[in-house]
Amino acid sequence: MGLPAEANLMRSLLFTLHKYTGLTLGILLVISGLTGSLLVFHDALDEQLTPALITDGDSLAPLSVVIANAEAATGKTAQRIDLSRQPGSPHTLRFAKNPDAAGPLQVSVSPYSGEVLAVRDWGHYPMTWLYRLHYTLLAGNNGKIVVGILGLCLLGFCVTGVALWWPTGKRKGKWKRNLTVKRGAGRYRLHFDLHQVAGIYLLPVLLVIAFSGVSLVFGKQVSAIVGTTLPLQERPSPSSLPGEGAPLSADDAVALARSHFPDALLRRLYLPADPNGSYRVAFTLPDDAWQEHGANNLWLDQYSGERLALWQISQLPAGSQFMSWQFPLHNGDALGLPGRLVVMLSGLAPLLFFITGCYLWWTKRQLKRKASQRRQPRT
Repeated sequence: MGLPAEANLMRSLLFTLHKYTGLTLGILLVISGLTGSLLVFHDALDEQLTPALITDGDSLAPLSVVIANAEAATGKTAQRIDLSRQPGSPHTLRFAKNPDAAGPLQVSVSPYSGEVLAVRDWGHYPMTWLYRLHYTLLAGNNGKIVVGILGLCLLGFCVTGVALWWPTGKRKGKWKRNLTVKRGAGRYRLHFDLHQVAGIYLLPVLLVIAFSGVSLVFGKQVSAIVGTTLPLQERPSPSSLPGEGAPLSADDAVALARSHFPDALLRRLYLPADPNGSYRVAFTLPDDAWQEHGANNLWLDQYSGERLALWQISQLPAGSQFMSWQFPLHNGDALGLPGRLVVMLSGLAPLLFFITGCYLWWTKRQLKRKASQRRQPRT
């Protein structure tokens, strides 16, 4: 028994939407997927591409020395420092961007000697150039919006793909056919099976990557939607009260943060921007699902060292926790190395879908053209 006419029409519309949106935007999704795969291990790849960033030593240099050397090399005031992610890796300090640069000025410093190893504009060296391509298509804020729309389209592909894959009518109940690649059935069937089978097995990962990507681009809009069903908490922005004494050093701020959370891995230190600014320490706790994403934050008065505010993921309301998970889900850090590998491999999926989809479309088009020629009357 076939499908009702309305269902057939809806299926036909979904198929047309799925096909032509894929043919139109597929290459952009391929770029996004391939760059995303490389960015999963962007720090490690950057160090492989720039071996001078790797140093060793017996003891760590004070952060005050690291910051002073970086500021002397740039003539600017440091805004934050990303602490060495593992033994041998550099501290990376961030400064205000240069006028002709795509992003902030970044200075890599040896954590042992305090020596400046590299001064680079973010977005102008390989891994950050790939980040720009992935996040903005090298087109600034407009490109960022396009990338967000691509994420919405990927969500749409997931929904329409499931609807088209679902066995109905005469195929109802034939799940095995839709879950396996049939061998020896010809090139067309191979491409068809690869397209739908890969899509259905990767569906959970693609949904997570697509939604998290959209939430990173359209954070305010997604938060507003999430806030309609789950409670949200506004991120703190406390100020320091200038006192008579001198501001605390970065080393003092880090020591105070460690005293509050002795088991934490400190990831970043945001430096006070002005006399009313505060230190903000981003850190990872042992029970966090991720290891490299410093989602927890502690604010300290830059003069007294008083604890001003805390943003600890496990203590946040459900909506804020949900939003905090999006970045580590997007890059796979939320599931450790296995999660990163899954995200890296899933970045190849748009390329597979684009190749198989184009092949199916082109083959059908050629068959229709030949059939049309055969129907034409001979003169």
